[in-house]
Amino acid sequence: MSTDDVQTEILQRLTRVETKLDMQLNAKDIAAEALEKAKSAHLRQNDFKARLDEIEKQYDNEIRLLNARVDAESATLIARIQAENQERKLDRRWMIGTMFTACALIVATIKLF
Repeated sequence: MSTDDVQTEILQRLTRVETKLDMQLNAKDIAAEALEKAKSAHLRQNDFKARLDEIEKQYDNEIRLLNARVDAESATLIARIQAENQERKLDRRWMIGTMFTACALIVATIKLF
């Protein structure tokens, strides 16, 4: 082997080593960029989770308020229905009493003749 061949071989090997080093540096840069993107995505995900929790709390409060309103309205309606039923019972009792009184008057009138 001549000196030129040795130098050529050395240059080729150095070129390969340099290429490998460049690839390693490039891989390191890509890994650092990927890490930054992952951190950014994680922060965005935390922000979205915080917003979602806030929205969930808001809707939970609204649902609680609606349930309370429905319960109050239901209680009012039930009370009104019970009062109307009681009033109907009293009206029926009055009607029955009036009918008995009228019948008694009719019977008394018939006995007089």
